[in-house]
Amino acid sequence: MSVYLKNHPSFLLLFLLPALAVAQPESCALSLSGRVVDEHDGEALSRAEVFIPALGKGAVADDLGHFRIEGICAGTYTVSVHHVGCETVTRVLRISKAMTIQFKLEHHAEELKELEVIQERPDENVGHAKERIVRDAMISAGGQDLAQMLAVLPGVTLLSTGPSIAKPVIHGLSGNRVLTLNQGVRQEDQQWGSDHAPSIDPLSSDRLSVVKGAAAVQYGSDAIGGVVIAEPVELPRAGGIDGELRVLGAWNGRGGGASGMLQGGAPGITGLGWRVQGSGRSVGDSEAPRYNLSNTGLREWAGSASIGYRDHRRHGSVYYSRFQRELGILRAAHIGSTTDLQRAIDSGEPWYVADFTREIDAPRQAVTHHLLKAQAGIAITDLNRLEATYGYQGNSRQEYDRRRGGRSARPSLDLFLATHTGELVLKHWLGPKVHGKAGLTGLLQRNSNIPGTGVTPFLPDFARRSAGAFVIEHLPVNEELELEAGARLEATRLDVSDQDGLGGMGRHAFVNHALSAGAHWQARDSVQLRFNISSAFRPPHVSELYAQGLHHGTASIEEGDPALTNERALKAVLEGRIASRKHRLRFDATLHAATINDFIYLRPDGTRLTIRGAFPVFRYVATDAFITGADLAVQIGLSKGLITVAQASTVQGRDLTEGGWLFLMPSDRIGVALRKQVRKAGAWRAIEAEVGSAVVFRQRRVEQELDFADAPGTYHLLSASISARHPVGRNELRIGLRGTNLLNAAYRDYLDRLRYYADARGIDIQLWLALAF
Repeated sequence: MSVYLKNHPSFLLLFLLPALAVAQPESCALSLSGRVVDEHDGEALSRAEVFIPALGKGAVADDLGHFRIEGICAGTYTVSVHHVGCETVTRVLRISKAMTIQFKLEHHAEELKELEVIQERPDENVGHAKERIVRDAMISAGGQDLAQMLAVLPGVTLLSTGPSIAKPVIHGLSGNRVLTLNQGVRQEDQQWGSDHAPSIDPLSSDRLSVVKGAAAVQYGSDAIGGVVIAEPVELPRAGGIDGELRVLGAWNGRGGGASGMLQGGAPGITGLGWRVQGSGRSVGDSEAPRYNLSNTGLREWAGSASIGYRDHRRHGSVYYSRFQRELGILRAAHIGSTTDLQRAIDSGEPWYVADFTREIDAPRQAVTHHLLKAQAGIAITDLNRLEATYGYQGNSRQEYDRRRGGRSARPSLDLFLATHTGELVLKHWLGPKVHGKAGLTGLLQRNSNIPGTGVTPFLPDFARRSAGAFVIEHLPVNEELELEAGARLEATRLDVSDQDGLGGMGRHAFVNHALSAGAHWQARDSVQLRFNISSAFRPPHVSELYAQGLHHGTASIEEGDPALTNERALKAVLEGRIASRKHRLRFDATLHAATINDFIYLRPDGTRLTIRGAFPVFRYVATDAFITGADLAVQIGLSKGLITVAQASTVQGRDLTEGGWLFLMPSDRIGVALRKQVRKAGAWRAIEAEVGSAVVFRQRRVEQELDFADAPGTYHLLSASISARHPVGRNELRIGLRGTNLLNAAYRDYLDRLRYYADARGIDIQLWLALAF
């Protein structure tokens, strides 16, 4: 493919022609902003939803009722405004320039006005930097997993293990320091491994959020780096059925996927709704520019169902999901001798390359994850609400190695993790200047090795118990300034059996506290600042204490240290935004700095020859760390409907104990995209085309001779996409084409654990369709 591209550069022009064809002088940089208030007394209606169905664009009003929708083309639109407990308002607006409007809504019950404001209020993260990926962007990114979708956000990168496994990295921190909330329940799925991608189907949610900063007060341990939130979909409240079908085809891997969703209400029962959803995808070996990446195929299936009821004073819901994934680990990462291992690293070529196949052989992984959530809430007074959530998760993980004597079909690692979580939260109102939430949380978890692997378990059996209490108070000073303060106390006990399961190895007890203070200053519509300073904590995971042996997914030997203790972090985050409507300019900047005492990480420690082959050795060690960085984003409206977006991020980590650089910090990167939006062209509408260029620089902030190979060089990636909508009767069809690494560049990423053995994926082109009905 790379030779073809080199000899036929017009191939790229053919792909980019659609983007150039739609570069017509249309005005698609307009905005609709304003305020949603109560019709009777003018009080703000926070969390009101303002939506333009024809464009699929919307916004949620903030605490003062303000909303803003951007990227609108000139034209006439129907706008709907919805708020819990209010009659929905529909207006037809002709938008020819930036428009400001006030919507007045009528409440069904006057006495419930204040209750609804408190119920829907976002009671956390006032001072945290926060980014979102909305439903439209998730549809356009179909076929990507959770981490890949998030990687487009400033400050978020990927920790990869080959082409099919990725975990989000927020401000240089990943793994057990980034907590994931799935449907409001903290995800527990053996996330300790760098080769363990989150067992979440992103299609089960229609919005992803990232909180960048220590958020342990609200969410507990594991939130030192930030929080990834797959937000629940709001169920319908009235009769009728609608749904959506999506299909995807991918060039690289020669595969694709499909998903479907149905949802509706119950006729005659206002407030009762249901939703079912399912998806699947299958791809074969990925391909690097010069060779096949043998045994990197993937098969994935997921499904979910939910039912719930909601009225003005109470709500309840039940949600269940099942996620299953099977994937191969690069065959070339498993090597027979230390000499061959060094030769593979030095040569820059994989020692094993076979023809493309859809088969998945050892080394491979198989994961199944179940989530059951039950939630109920009730208004105990007009101004206070009590909410309870219970979650059960069952995670089964098998890892298969290449074994002699026909034993490759027997897992070398076979774990089952059962987790029960509970949360009781009181949203309270202490007066117009103080309101917030207080809660109790609990976790009971047991990890078991399933007998029959024939090898000493990589991790011991263990039981983990934790209980916590937190309080967060909001202090609105005026319409411009809001303050927040919070505290949390949490105790954790860890009981560990020995690796052979014959007796107790040890008991660990941890008691921790976290404090947080934040501020949000809205100086005017065009300027806002957020600031947060937080202390956070994280007890060591069992893997960091007792890991022992070959970790098959990363093709490395890992060894823990039972003497490790709590990580303690102090982090400050400052986010600023300046938006100029007149000059069609928006500038966002985030600065962050953190000190982490007893920071635990995997440190390279030579190589070792075993009966299974030769592998790099990594040991868990602790040090004091100092991590700083910045995220920048600039959006400029060049002309009508033509926008350019530039992003840059940098992270620096220092080892304060050893006096050098921290191992495995993200490289500096910059990206530029040119986006064209066209309202209508013939029967097609909401046309959007984009060309993007990203440069990831060589990581030079490394300790010499610590790693097994030098940090990879700087690389450049070119991408492009185009999408449009077309009416199909009373329904709507969306179609899109997306291309990544269009120059078919051969590169290796510093945060890829398999970069020692092979290049990353080459060019990929994906075609997707989505039919809403």
